[in-house]
Amino acid sequence: MAWIRQLPSNLWAATVRLPKGSDPDRVTETHRLKGAITKWAADLEADIRRGDWIDPRAGKKTVGECWEQWGTKSRRLEQASRRRDESHWRVHVAPRWAGVPVGSILKPDVTAWVVEMESTHRASCRKRDACPGCKPAVGAATIEGAVGVLRAILDLAVEAKLRRDNPARGVRKPKRNAHVDRVLEPSEEQQLVDALDRMFPGRLDAGLFVALIADTGLRWEEAAAIPPQLIDTRKNRVQIAWVMERDGTARPYAKSAAGNRAVTYGEHLAPRMKGAKIAAREVAGVFPNDDPGRLVFTSEKGDQLRYSNWHRRVWTPALRGLPERPMVKGHAYRPAIAGASLADPQPTPHDLRHTYGTGLADQGVPVHDIMALMGHEDLRSAQRYLHSREERFERARAARRRTRAAGS
Repeated sequence: MAWIRQLPSNLWAATVRLPKGSDPDRVTETHRLKGAITKWAADLEADIRRGDWIDPRAGKKTVGECWEQWGTKSRRLEQASRRRDESHWRVHVAPRWAGVPVGSILKPDVTAWVVEMESTHRASCRKRDACPGCKPAVGAATIEGAVGVLRAILDLAVEAKLRRDNPARGVRKPKRNAHVDRVLEPSEEQQLVDALDRMFPGRLDAGLFVALIADTGLRWEEAAAIPPQLIDTRKNRVQIAWVMERDGTARPYAKSAAGNRAVTYGEHLAPRMKGAKIAAREVAGVFPNDDPGRLVFTSEKGDQLRYSNWHRRVWTPALRGLPERPMVKGHAYRPAIAGASLADPQPTPHDLRHTYGTGLADQGVPVHDIMALMGHEDLRSAQRYLHSREERFERARAARRRTRAAGS
């Protein structure tokens, strides 16, 4: 029960005992009106009973201190996600928030930070009308990731009762450019594979690698981490049990429990897959304890595949072609090589997977089979494939023609 009394100064004072373990163990407030001080004491006691009381001094802990204490330890993240968050913290979050007390952050402060990252001018720029841009704007995906790191830190601060709410929640962020799913026709798939075989003859990480992804719906990182012992050449099946991280190391199990699955490839790939299994190379530092130690798909030099390098050196040239290379020191003359010459928009490697799922749905494969083959746990992930290509639009046009005919 609060101790309420009138002081010699005619002010009213209320003292409330704080939860056990608090230092100090009580807090006192004064006001000229007895009703106001009584309400303050009653509200504080109610918060303490509900467990909602926040010690104002706790909010003096800085965002940087919270990151050091919890940021990399109190959240279960995959290795790639942890490295991504550490990069966002180092480059974008720490310079603005590391020394700021968590209790002093307001939602308008976070919104202003987002606007500043979007801007092409520094906060100190005083000639924005004439300045062509004194800094590069931060991309929408990076802003989303940076705000996500700050939001996660403040969520942990709320759980630790350093503040009552999270001002980083609900902040409006710039929208990413929507990716247009590109569904390749069978002829386009063949054009792409032919271009890869023509440009990179004999390389397993080119034509065969892309053909396998297109024929099985594998994710790029799943295909890049296939050891030879998980290929059954009698049944034309591949067991998916490893995923290649962006840093060139493989982790066991796939993206989800459903991702740990078997996929099947067609007879047209069987001879090449047998040869690839036999030609699998030893690669050090990829698997834990170097076990199993061999990979079916490696780079030209025999190293593990890394997505950024592979995309730049194999995928992009296959789409755009290679320009003429004059004879220079260390390199012989090479004529220009044409690419696949596909129509815009140019596909991404993930579009091969989307094309695979769409093809299954077009041919009437049940959705639960699509989920099992593609490693989806969520029905919504598989529902995106439940549409046809031109057939959907032709049915819509036919329906409209029938509607107009009935009304005439």
